[in-house]
Amino acid sequence: GPASRPSMAFRRPLCSLEQGETMQKPTATILGLAAALALATPAPAAASPSQGGPQPAHQRPLPHFEGPRIDVAFVLDTTGSMTELIQGAKIKIWSIAKEMLDAQVTPRLRMALIGYRDRGDNYVTRVFDLTEDIDQIYGELLKFQAEGGGDRPESVNQALDDAVTLLDWDGSSAAYKVIFLVGDSPPKLNYPDDVHYRITAKRAARDGIILNTVLAGSAQD
Repeated sequence: GPASRPSMAFRRPLCSLEQGETMQKPTATILGLAAALALATPAPAAASPSQGGPQPAHQRPLPHFEGPRIDVAFVLDTTGSMTELIQGAKIKIWSIAKEMLDAQVTPRLRMALIGYRDRGDNYVTRVFDLTEDIDQIYGELLKFQAEGGGDRPESVNQALDDAVTLLDWDGSSAAYKVIFLVGDSPPKLNYPDDVHYRITAKRAARDGIILNTVLAGSAQD
């Protein structure tokens, strides 16, 4: 049958981590990636944006590659509430990346990393674009520390919007494009100039980008 279109809303968290917990394999992630690697199913063509509506994410053709092509972006909460969880989150991010790299059919893998906090912190988002230099992304991942944040809701909206609109996504419909949001807090919804995550999710679906979440801690909101 035809390839299914990515959901416009967030999927249920693939897994969660508690303080000091050793991470387990995200089974749903591995199954989804295995299917992508085995079938290389083209994503649905992106619909043309309506006049005056949101513009599509920046996507461009890349050099031809015969095997599976994966673009993956990890969006990580680096606020103070993650102090006891950030090391586990880093381990989880790297375990997902390793599953991709160790696939039976070696993909052309590009990774991006976005750390986010909240307005008033020393940064709101820190963006490292998609690259095949996995060692560079790993090095940047290790540098992230949990600080700031203040109140519990954080700038999840901006972090997701940056991931969808600022990263240099592969423009081919054959590429498997996915974002993993890793954090423990809900988005702050009272910034008047923010892009609501529901709008970003619709934009991601239109551009063939799958959104997944990894819950840090036990909160369910």
